Amino acid sequence: MAPRHAALAALPAPAERGTAPREALAVGALAALAALSPVLLGLLSLAPNRLLSPRPLALPLTAPIGLAGAVFLVACLAMALLARRRALLPWAELAAALAATALLAMAGLGAGVALAEASPSARAMPAAGLWVGLLLLLLGAGAAAAGRGGTPTRFLGLALAGAAALLAGGWLDGLSLVREAAQRGPELRAALAQHLALSGGALALALALALPLGLAALRRPRLEAALLGVANGVQVVPSIALFGLLMPPLAALAAAWPALRAWGIGGIGPAPAVLGIAAYLLLPLSSQLLAGLRVAPPALVEAARGQGMKERQILWRLRLPLGLGVVLGGLRLAAVQAVGLATLAALIGGGGLGALIFQGIGQLATDLILLGVLPVVALSLAVDAALAALQSALEARA
Repeated sequence: MAPRHAALAALPAPAERGTAPREALAVGALAALAALSPVLLGLLSLAPNRLLSPRPLALPLTAPIGLAGAVFLVACLAMALLARRRALLPWAELAAALAATALLAMAGLGAGVALAEASPSARAMPAAGLWVGLLLLLLGAGAAAAGRGGTPTRFLGLALAGAAALLAGGWLDGLSLVREAAQRGPELRAALAQHLALSGGALALALALALPLGLAALRRPRLEAALLGVANGVQVVPSIALFGLLMPPLAALAAAWPALRAWGIGGIGPAPAVLGIAAYLLLPLSSQLLAGLRVAPPALVEAARGQGMKERQILWRLRLPLGLGVVLGGLRLAAVQAVGLATLAALIGGGGLGALIFQGIGQLATDLILLGVLPVVALSLAVDAALAALQSALEARA
């Protein structure tokens, strides 16, 4: 029986017998759809000016565009083939990033050729095929990353580096979005600074409220019920309605004490926006703080008390180290939520990137809308990635 048992032990595990991971089919299907999206949905659209609607544009078949298209198709094919072996999944992500870069290059080069033969007021805009293709490539890279137990951060980093290289090389200058960004450079930078100030101020205010209230509610069930009840109740109120409810009392305060206006406190502007966003952030911060502080088993806490440790020592040496992951998870959620909610501050005069978005909506200008939307998305991803790295580092030290 011993040789038989030895033979059975030498057999590979079920997950290792096949060379193709279960994500291979999904990656292949997404790569194929991404390759077809520019053909089926179009890559570019051209409008004579901002007032007229854009029309689909046939991509000029010049040599640089053809080369970029060939790289795009080969990269999509390589993405599907590489995903069939688990050891090559990281290379499948690399192929997806190369395909995304080549797709952007096709759009930028095509826009430059199209505008060379159009009027000076013409605008070349990405069509649905570009956005759908990029989304499919992201999903395919995410499936490949899931096959190795990770996230598509490698794809995002390489794709952003490729887009930055194309932008620095002038390959994307023909796109209306890039032209709009160049014309509104100072306005875009000011809006980004305002957006960071709004979201950062709201997060700091919410932390200043959630931390002491959460610590106080840890051993007081009535205070915990009141805190979470108020925080949950705020979530029911629409954000615009909450901003509107805050405007009259803040306007009354500014009228009673004019010195408050020097601090930016008034019925309109950043004050009601920061207060309203902070109210929304109170729930994820306080609930995750309480959940994290209760990760430590009660028996372990009682043993620490029996050894003479005070509540403050138990908090810093036991509760926080064990529940740090849960607490930082709530902070990540609140930070990303703050970046998104700060977009609505423009509706009450708070500024930020939302001002560009609502300007674009009012003018039916897709490029102007994207000029505000894309930085918000990038900022959310950057904040989440930075806090995730901080969480990993602190957990490793703990």
